[in-house]
Amino acid sequence: MNGSGPAPYPGAERSTATAWAGWVLLGALMFVMLGAVHLGTGLVALARPEVLAGGRADQLLPVSMDALAWFHIVLGAAAVIVGVGLIRGYLWARLAAVLLAGVAALVNFAFIAVWPAVSIIALIMITVVTYAVAVHGAEVADAYGET
Repeated sequence: MNGSGPAPYPGAERSTATAWAGWVLLGALMFVMLGAVHLGTGLVALARPEVLAGGRADQLLPVSMDALAWFHIVLGAAAVIVGVGLIRGYLWARLAAVLLAGVAALVNFAFIAVWPAVSIIALIMITVVTYAVAVHGAEVADAYGET
């Protein structure tokens, strides 16, 4: 195009976002999905505590099943809220995402002997998404016109 014609997308000026903004949005969707899984796990554990007691979850920490269920619910709600905040490009969500990603990395290090492939893949994804959120998270905010 010679530059004299109409913009390819009506109402859109020029975007300065890079491909890293896609990684930020991937991380946001992963936070929402992770949160939904934790919420579901917590609700099932409240209704039927034997589901968590049947595995080795009760042997990892000396806490009651109710406490473990509520921990899953709180963690799940936080992850969903952070994921939605990342999609909107909020600064507080980027900070919370880096914090939650650090906790997830520690958990994956703890379970690397149990599930090595899953833990290594998760650690790689955590690293990429944390980098994208920390360094390029503002690009998503720029897309909304909020910096």
